[in-house]
Amino acid sequence: MSKREEYNSCMIPYMKGGGESRKERFCVGAKLCSGKAGDEGEAKRLCAEAAANPKPPKKPKGKKICTLRDLEAITTCVVESIDLGSLTPENMGKIFGDALRKCSGGAPRKQRLTSAQASIAQMDPQQLKALEAIAKLSKQAEGRKW
Repeated sequence: MSKREEYNSCMIPYMKGGGESRKERFCVGAKLCSGKAGDEGEAKRLCAEAAANPKPPKKPKGKKICTLRDLEAITTCVVESIDLGSLTPENMGKIFGDALRKCSGGAPRKQRLTSAQASIAQMDPQQLKALEAIAKLSKQAEGRKW
């Protein structure tokens, strides 16, 4: 039995039932089952201390803004990562998506580009040509049946 399974089976009696003592019961069970407390008295003491001194809420993380440097690095990486000879209309979305995930560190839909037009306007001509070539290939592939 894994540690998670052991913990879950240990917690079952502490999770049953409702009432006013439910939160305290759950806390006591969690302290005992995780090994943070050796007996029920110690677990109750730890839970009482935790209830008396709640942790402050975490500050929300700001939305990541893609900077010009990020955009340039991502564009360069995407262009270098794509094998143009293997592109077909069927696999184009997957290939571009895989390259973008690899280069940006996350799913494309999670990446927020807040000032794309300004960033593109500041790119050097070589990078703009690479972007234009990708856009041109995409448009050509949409209309073509391979």
